[in-house]
Amino acid sequence: MHHLIVVGFDEIVANKYLPCIRAAIKSGHIDSYSIIDLESQRPEIDRRIQTASVKPRGVIYLPDSGDRARETPQELITAAVQRLRVPGVPTKVYIATEVRAHEAYLRFCVENHIDSLVEKPVLAPVVDGRFKPSYITKTMEELIGVAAGSSAEHSVMTLSRYHQIYNQKVVASLRERMERWEAPLTSFHLRAAGGVWNLQREFESRDDHPYKYGYGMMMHGAYHYVDLATQILSLNAEVFPERQLRLEISSFGAFPIDQHQRISQPIASGFQDDGARWSADSDAGLRFGETDVTSTLRLLDAVTGRTISLGTLSFEQTTPSIRSWGELPEGLYNVNGRTSSVDLEAQLSTLFSTHVHCYDIPRGASADGIDAFARVTTRANAALLRDEQYVSEESFDGLFHSDSNRRLMEHWLRGSERRSSLASHLRPMQVTEALASSVLTPGRLVAVPF
Repeated sequence: MHHLIVVGFDEIVANKYLPCIRAAIKSGHIDSYSIIDLESQRPEIDRRIQTASVKPRGVIYLPDSGDRARETPQELITAAVQRLRVPGVPTKVYIATEVRAHEAYLRFCVENHIDSLVEKPVLAPVVDGRFKPSYITKTMEELIGVAAGSSAEHSVMTLSRYHQIYNQKVVASLRERMERWEAPLTSFHLRAAGGVWNLQREFESRDDHPYKYGYGMMMHGAYHYVDLATQILSLNAEVFPERQLRLEISSFGAFPIDQHQRISQPIASGFQDDGARWSADSDAGLRFGETDVTSTLRLLDAVTGRTISLGTLSFEQTTPSIRSWGELPEGLYNVNGRTSSVDLEAQLSTLFSTHVHCYDIPRGASADGIDAFARVTTRANAALLRDEQYVSEESFDGLFHSDSNRRLMEHWLRGSERRSSLASHLRPMQVTEALASSVLTPGRLVAVPF
């Protein structure tokens, strides 16, 4: 049995994971839970606790200086955890803060041999108040190296490790066929469209999508699909371990300063959001993180220089939404009007292809009433592959992406989480660094050892 400390008790934790915590208490895997959050969030957290189905054992609010890009000092983290610990009961820490604060809490857990679960993406290094993607890999390698000398286990919360479509249907079936046919993955295309509509004024004022700290889509929802893409591209390294592979990426992005040219002016005018917020030469507009990213890639044999896989990655927020409100409504969970659509195709040379389209469907009048639907289509050379069909199709209704997150959380609370270790996220975070770096210098080629 452990005592759970939740760092950052936001609406996602309260809505998505509190039932998992309640079940873990009932089953005896944890005795109770406590909360660490910021003093500036006290009124909102107190309201959230009042309606919570299971109350925390303790709550500590840490001071925040107003410089929200600065890390929480280690001495404050140490003192807070020490106060919340239950004598004689080991501690688990779930890190659900905004991403810029992940590193400080994760470092504390790694160095003090405390089991942890950190939200995606693992970390976003901030130097002098600005996002510094070039620090990602070396920070990850350092933390993984320290963690390797401890019995404590560290996991990462992400969508694509327990997903019944992406992992159980797509990744597993591709791996099995690649091994059986000795066929490389030669083509991979993924587009993840988030359906989030932020108004221009919200880029500066909101903290739940904090483009204002210099990072955007790549360090938020895109990571789920960077992780998935990396798992699929890595199948070439798993099936052909004798090859020395390298991934090359080139990217372009769109930013908040571009948005007023990219949306309907008559519609935006209804939200009083129909004019440019920043002038073309304004540094204020250029300091924001990206809203949309599109990349081309190739995976090559680093020794011969020959291409193995070609593909594209696209992570976009500025896509069809269901937002119909100018001001963010009180009590609405889906405040962004989010409706996502994920389109993925992976191909094994001339033999086989699998295509997945998974998209949200609004149900009823409430913006929180979002269901998901998936269709998996395969194409194969059935003349050569007698166990395959030329074309097959499966459909899945009533899906919820959050189910896979909850499965990960349930396994972690029980101590049985093995699919999403911190070490297994080194390569996805290296790809994230490459994408984020290439967006900052459009068209520049960035390479990742694979």
